[in-house]
Amino acid sequence: MPSRRAMGVDVARAVALIGMIAVHVFPAENEDGDGLSWSFGIFGGRAAALFAVLAGVSIAFVEKRSRGQLYGRTLRADRAALAVRGLLILLVGLLLGHLDTPILTIIPYFGVLFLLAIPFYGRSSRVLLIAAALFAVLGPAFRHLLNGRVPEQADPDADYTLVTAAGQPDLFALDMLLTGHYPAVLWMAYLCVGMVIGRQVLTSRRLALFLLGWGSALAVAAWGASRILLGPAGGFGRLLEATPALDAEEIREVLVFGPELVLMPNTTWWWLTAVSPYSDTPLNLLHNLGAAVAFLGLALLVTRRGGKVFTPFAAMGAMTLTLYSAHCIVLMLEVLPEEDRPMVTLWIQVIAFMLFALMWRSSMGRGPLEAIISEASDWTRRRVRGTPSEIRPPPGSGDDRLRTGGGGTPHREPVRPRRTRPRGNRR
Repeated sequence: MPSRRAMGVDVARAVALIGMIAVHVFPAENEDGDGLSWSFGIFGGRAAALFAVLAGVSIAFVEKRSRGQLYGRTLRADRAALAVRGLLILLVGLLLGHLDTPILTIIPYFGVLFLLAIPFYGRSSRVLLIAAALFAVLGPAFRHLLNGRVPEQADPDADYTLVTAAGQPDLFALDMLLTGHYPAVLWMAYLCVGMVIGRQVLTSRRLALFLLGWGSALAVAAWGASRILLGPAGGFGRLLEATPALDAEEIREVLVFGPELVLMPNTTWWWLTAVSPYSDTPLNLLHNLGAAVAFLGLALLVTRRGGKVFTPFAAMGAMTLTLYSAHCIVLMLEVLPEEDRPMVTLWIQVIAFMLFALMWRSSMGRGPLEAIISEASDWTRRRVRGTPSEIRPPPGSGDDRLRTGGGGTPHREPVRPRRTRPRGNRR
């Protein structure tokens, strides 16, 4: 059975996967067509953001494994392993792009996220939090400026494949980083915060309550700020004046359902005050971040006792890459009644994935794709790191001991020489 720490994180990851499946199989509109469906209203954008935060938590677990040696060859080895992990996830995502599915695959963007995390690996928590704030504010600003000024993908509703990515490398890189459906530069805010959270003692009840409380406060504050700016502050009127191509009803649809295409309109900076699914505005990023942090705190809190009721979710959450890929294959085969009975489609997949995860985990351990990526990254780490005898502290440290301070930044404390008495004098 996984530890309490791992169980809480894996349960949160399983719920994120279930949320993404629900978004894929349920319509975005409710039955009356005047609002969001329950699945889109709860999970639209938030489930994917939770995935990104938990990816940062997973990176922090690797940091903990190398605690006390985050320098020199060990640091280079960990970063090389992280690069291999990111490249393999990117490869899986591009291979999934070859499947004829009605969804836009998030996996290649996650591969790019892992690659962007390399220079932040081993940095202090303060640096990560500052970086998260900059990504959340400056990223949407750059995205807004680039809107309409760069060439668009031939089919914005199609996934990138190995062929299309190789044929348009510049456009592919730009979409992955800034202008695509899950822009990695903006979503680095989620990853950096997740890395800070993963460094904490996740078995602490105080930490779980802290995450739940402050995450909820951030989500509510961002949502409330958007409502004030678009309401009493006159933002909606500014949108209507600056966007003559859309009437009031069409603008409301964008604010409720998110952009019809990939990007929000760029007729005025007031569009960046919206909090709507997949809008990737600063307030939307902060709202999704708060919701993800709050749910992670809730998952850590309710799984503290590690009851058996959470075991199926933990098993499912431990192999989300494999199960997400299986979900894409199910959608391609069209073997389930998606439009007619979406609830049946959702539960068939969830139950089947849980049963598979339980059986595979009990007999084989890691999920198939997770095992391949883990073995490749571990092999890279061993090759770069070398044998233990080759690992040396930085020059000039002598016999200094290394301790890891907050955020994984090593600092040194000299070893005091042991005082000994002459053997002939025992008084």
